Amino acid sequence: MKLFDWIKKKKEIPQQTSSSVSETTAFSFEAQQPEQTQQSSPTQQSQTQQEHDAAIRLYACRKDTSVIASVFEKAFAEQLTKIDFLNNNEFVMTLTDDTFVQARITSNPQESMAQAYHIANFFNKAPLKNKILKENILQQMKLFNCIVTLKFVINSDEKRTDFIIQNVYTVAKALTAFVLVPTMELFHYDGRLLIDAEGNSAFDTFSPIASADFLDYGKNPSPSDIARKEKSIAVLKEKKIPYLEKLPSTALEADTTLQQKEDIIKRLIATYATCIQSEIYTNENYKEPQKKMEEQMAILEEKYHVSQYFSPQEKHYIEHPPIEQPQLFHSYGWRYECCAVFLWALSLLELKEPNEICEALQLGNIIWNHNFESLLEAAKLRSKEEILDLQDLTLRYDWACVDARIHDKTIDALDFGVIYERHYALNWLLNVDGISDWDNIVTNT
Repeated sequence: MKLFDWIKKKKEIPQQTSSSVSETTAFSFEAQQPEQTQQSSPTQQSQTQQEHDAAIRLYACRKDTSVIASVFEKAFAEQLTKIDFLNNNEFVMTLTDDTFVQARITSNPQESMAQAYHIANFFNKAPLKNKILKENILQQMKLFNCIVTLKFVINSDEKRTDFIIQNVYTVAKALTAFVLVPTMELFHYDGRLLIDAEGNSAFDTFSPIASADFLDYGKNPSPSDIARKEKSIAVLKEKKIPYLEKLPSTALEADTTLQQKEDIIKRLIATYATCIQSEIYTNENYKEPQKKMEEQMAILEEKYHVSQYFSPQEKHYIEHPPIEQPQLFHSYGWRYECCAVFLWALSLLELKEPNEICEALQLGNIIWNHNFESLLEAAKLRSKEEILDLQDLTLRYDWACVDARIHDKTIDALDFGVIYERHYALNWLLNVDGISDWDNIVTNT
């Protein structure tokens, strides 16, 4: 597959119905424009044949996205008139022929992860005969955490098109990024085809790669960080759980701070209240769930002043029970697992095995039989080192769960829901990535 073959292929694709283009355009910058209903003139038809929109995406593994715009500016300098920033994540480059290249950067963890898993799911269906090669390519996709979407017009000026495409690859090389073109072919930054939907690849072997700032998160892990990762991998090997050797530790000792004991209790009680609401509204035994919840809240308010601790999302959930969206009740119900982690961190509970859900009754026996002052006195905060150990192991458990979902597999040693909630709670406990806002905790895997 030559570097620009996709352009010729795209020109040759016949008009398709909306039902048949869903996969091939799944990653386009925006929806296709509707067809013109009026008869076009020969001149208009000729122009339409010569010009069409193109959308390319660069997929990278990097923590620092601040350099991306400057990398584009340098690569396109020869034909660049100006660069305009629409916001922190979008900019437009004006070329000397007065045409534009629009760029949008996606680094939000939830969105970028969803897109990365989307393409991993898509290419998992590709009939690539070399299973080891395919697995390594899928592993690469699951590392992607930064996406740059480019939109521009391809016209009859082939030199201009070549200039744009060549410099897209210049940028890709600088960012250690992979290039996804509209025909659903993923290219290495050196221009070779990594994989397409038909299972073709220019590679015989491939190892997942990432830029240095992604692999070490911009910091050098300490000997204790390295030892922690090695200890986690030893556990995974013993339990025969899949793991990614290059997956970096996300919580380095020097970059994390442990939450205070008082704040952990506040977070525990707020989270527990949302779980209680979930249980009450999904339990058919409660004929008047609102009244029952008000009773429970009154007790928690008296014992813990719970109303002061809710995050914005929790406050809205408590005040406006999502009766029309019962799935939200179930989502909050899973957060009993977060409560278990908080009680473990306070040395008031031992965690079950990672494939077992916690016992809500056991959590309740602790919370209902205390008030804020007595719970504070009974609690003994575990060491930061012990919490870091569990966070690193849970990070790798979570990666294994995500990997299994992509391949439609299960892992007997892990409950996927339990692991996700533990990961979320542990990242909050350690302020991973400097984030302490409960509604915006990130669980990168």
